[in-house]
Amino acid sequence: MQIKRIPALRWYFAIYNFVSYHRVRLNDIDRRQIHAQIVTVLCTGVLMWSYAILASFTIASPVPGFVGLACSLVHLLSPLMFRFTNNTYFISNVLLGAGIIHQSTFTYFTGGFTSNILIWFGVLPLIGGVICAQKGAITWSLTSAIVALGFFILHVSGYECPNLITQTGFVWSHALLVFGWIFISTTLVVVYAGLRQHTEELLQQQGQKIDDLFRVLFHDLANPLGRITIGLSLAKKQLPATEGSRGLEIASQASEAMLEITQNIRKMYAVSKGKAHVDLTMVSLNSAVEYVTRVFFNELERKQLAIEYHYDKNAGLNLLVEPVSFNNQVLGNIISNAIKFSPIGSKIVINVYPVNQGTYAVEIKDSGIGMPEVLIKNLFDINKKTSRPGTMGEIGTGFGMHIMKSFVEMYGGQVAIESLEGQNDMPSGTTVRLILKGEWS
Repeated sequence: MQIKRIPALRWYFAIYNFVSYHRVRLNDIDRRQIHAQIVTVLCTGVLMWSYAILASFTIASPVPGFVGLACSLVHLLSPLMFRFTNNTYFISNVLLGAGIIHQSTFTYFTGGFTSNILIWFGVLPLIGGVICAQKGAITWSLTSAIVALGFFILHVSGYECPNLITQTGFVWSHALLVFGWIFISTTLVVVYAGLRQHTEELLQQQGQKIDDLFRVLFHDLANPLGRITIGLSLAKKQLPATEGSRGLEIASQASEAMLEITQNIRKMYAVSKGKAHVDLTMVSLNSAVEYVTRVFFNELERKQLAIEYHYDKNAGLNLLVEPVSFNNQVLGNIISNAIKFSPIGSKIVINVYPVNQGTYAVEIKDSGIGMPEVLIKNLFDINKKTSRPGTMGEIGTGFGMHIMKSFVEMYGGQVAIESLEGQNDMPSGTTVRLILKGEWS
């Protein structure tokens, strides 16, 4: 259906294009906010002008009629302010401010707190919320409540507001109230639902674009990057130790870090999308510790580190986890960090103790450099920089702990971090505590 065949829509978009000309050109505002403002003016303007005209002919004072006409004019012209500013909050306050002044004046001259017009104050937070979300809703909830409270205080203190409206005027004002509320509430719900649907469609489109980007960058790119890493590693082994091989060593480290980043982001993205396959089963803690010790054998030997763990004592303990992710993304990430920040010749201690029936704590403790409180606070926030070089210059990605926590929570477990920074010969180190379900066999 073409817009030119619908005169009302043609007129609407003519108004929209005129009002939003500079905003569209500068692209400095969400256009849905302009639409919400214009639609609100067109809908509530009918009632504004109706009450202004009604006041002019049925209230025995010129004040409410004059104020109503002036406020209705300001209300009607408020969208023109978009030609000069993109401050939606300010413009909506002008629009709603004109409305509450009009309503308050009409209320005062028709009995004050006992006037049926006072109920219109309830629509202002709804309009403010549709246009400016929470900020607008809160602003106009407070404003409406304060003005209504003022009329209430006048009423209970014995002050009588003049009731100058005729019986015919009262009937018509009541009719505007009943049918106006139906009209306004319906319009607000339709507008809000339309804006929400439009937003959801945009988010879905953006989500699809992000999915495509992730697939290209962290799936298709990972394969050739992996081959580059293997090639550099082979070349590094075959070339003699020269100045040129030092450059190759740096390139190899950078390539390995890039590959680790892509793999970690793929895992993290799979977890967030619910695509990571997690079938929980009982896994021997002994076998998991033995696995990570074997995987990190070279790193442990290079820094002369030892893992202290009592295999005999914990021989019968099984944890309810998914074995592959627990070995690699959970226990592997924790041990990797412990190695990274431990001083040469130190120990990494793994302790286990029951928390309550069917739940056990697995603590991995190192005597490394520790972490400040602010770093612990941001450790699981992917948007905060938490990666630091290790005690031998090891480079990390900053994604490992976030991924580890995501998997532990998928097991129904919890993670806690305690850390001390060594100062003035005080001990330092970090303890990672995993709370997991388990049983003894």
